Amino acid sequence: MSSVLASLSDNFVYASTAVIALAMLAHAAEWAFRRERRTSGQVEQTAAVGGESSTGAATTKAESAAGEESGGGVAVLEREQEPGDGGAGDESDGGEDVEGGVDRADLFARIGVALTILSTGLLGIGVLCRGFAAGRVPWSNLYEFSITGSFVILVVYLVSLRKLRTNFLGLPLTGFVLVLLTVAISVLYVPVTGLIPALQSYWLAIHVSAACLATGIFTLGAVASALQIVKARYERRVAAGGRTSGGYLAQLPSAQVIDRVAYRLNAFAFPIWTFALIAGAVWAAAAWGRYWGWDPKETWMFITWVCYAAYLHARSTAGWRTKVSGIALVSYAALVFNLVGVNFFIAGLHSYAK
Repeated sequence: MSSVLASLSDNFVYASTAVIALAMLAHAAEWAFRRERRTSGQVEQTAAVGGESSTGAATTKAESAAGEESGGGVAVLEREQEPGDGGAGDESDGGEDVEGGVDRADLFARIGVALTILSTGLLGIGVLCRGFAAGRVPWSNLYEFSITGSFVILVVYLVSLRKLRTNFLGLPLTGFVLVLLTVAISVLYVPVTGLIPALQSYWLAIHVSAACLATGIFTLGAVASALQIVKARYERRVAAGGRTSGGYLAQLPSAQVIDRVAYRLNAFAFPIWTFALIAGAVWAAAAWGRYWGWDPKETWMFITWVCYAAYLHARSTAGWRTKVSGIALVSYAALVFNLVGVNFFIAGLHSYAK
């Protein structure tokens, strides 16, 4: 029975990976069509301005000629239809509409979200099957933590769509999850096994689940922080009169809005990470007879906590609000090293988590 469930888990994870790849492609098409619509609108606006100038010049010449013929009187001429009178230049959208009045960009956005929901469901089933096959919580090694973490990331993203309107995260986030699942399947995969004695504790469900949840939320915050940095540079280039394209960056919310989203995500995850840190210390006391021993995993978890505490402090300090996204990315880099680097490159009491 356990072998059947383990096989089902693998198949559902594979299916989820394939579907999230399709979701990423749908979001890529969404942004491509948004760029096409923006470019088309700019061309039409330029043509409209040019047409208006030409019409104005022709009207001036006609009035001048008529004035000369009538001895200086004012001639009233009927003007032809100009842009803005209901012609092609009056269209507010350069993109083509599909049936129902929804343009192609919005259509692909909805397809991307629908596929993300489907991928999340498939991955959730895969995680559950893995847990039932092993007879324990499914996050005792790095492969299981990766697939469970991917599930958490997707769930948090779908919730944030309604709470924080994070539609702009769709493309980079689905791409990130696709890479994470691909690495989990191809590099980190291990067959279902039982727990080693050190992990046979109810604290495994408490400590690691909190760390997994915080990691998922921090991931969204890191993606938003990276976009905030890029968008801020784009806005400075626009303000300086530099050349810009009507692509993905032009469609993003303002850097200030993205910064606010990143802050809310990181601020929400921080107390969860704090709880995971404390729970780990309590578990260490029960397992090894001491709360803290500066083991590499403990040390880097604490370093991550300090980095995010510095981020939250800087975010509320005048003069630092425009620089905090970089601190958030450094904090996330510390978190990733704690999860991956410590396990593979530094020997310690947590080396079994590979």
